[in-house]
Amino acid sequence: MSKTILVTRSKGDEHELTEALQQLGHFVIHEPLTEIFLNHTIRAEVEQAMREEPDAVLITSKHAAQALALLSDIRDTCILAVGTATMEHAMSLGFSRVYDTGGTLESMLEYIQGGYDDGARFLYVSGEHIRSDLPEILGSFGMSCQRIIAYHALAAESLSDTLIAQLKRGQIDAVTFFSPRNVAIFLDLLKRAGCTPASAALDLFALSEEVANAAQDATWRHIFIARKPTLASLVDSVDNIYAQ
Repeated sequence: MSKTILVTRSKGDEHELTEALQQLGHFVIHEPLTEIFLNHTIRAEVEQAMREEPDAVLITSKHAAQALALLSDIRDTCILAVGTATMEHAMSLGFSRVYDTGGTLESMLEYIQGGYDDGARFLYVSGEHIRSDLPEILGSFGMSCQRIIAYHALAAESLSDTLIAQLKRGQIDAVTFFSPRNVAIFLDLLKRAGCTPASAALDLFALSEEVANAAQDATWRHIFIARKPTLASLVDSVDNIYAQ
């Protein structure tokens, strides 16, 4: 059954999800809730951190891979990536030693514990907003981790007039979320637009239980959680529900 689904990922991040949903026969509307800005002022800091030869650089998003490529010319450092998509993106940018650690922060930590000894040193290239403090967690393992904030995901100040009108008319069937922060931004923008009740007509597809928990303060038609915190699993969730 064809549905109209709202995708809220940043510009440039939406393509894979949008194409997968369209292949299932759904109509997709993309409304980015954040805009990515590179922190150009830290190039010297990144270069210095890379020259100190950490055991590995940790990246948990395509934006981190992109930022690292723009802020440093070094390409042969070992990189541990969360998920196949992030790994492949880093490789497409010229990094030669990139490893997929399994798709979640938990699997990354298991990978590190299984492959590195106490005293290992890591560089964590991230955005301003993170869900887990990797330096603190790795410190509890007897390892050290330097975090560099390489980009900022600035929240949108409003929803588009077109989307607001569609929400008020009940023309959107579902919305997808990949992070608790995007849920919070969406609910705040709904409130600003005076259409908070519109969420009650939406099915929410969440990447994880953590994302779903962030949505509990609002009313939704249904909340569905992907079996695994991966894009493919979220798409499967949409397919399973709307194929019924």
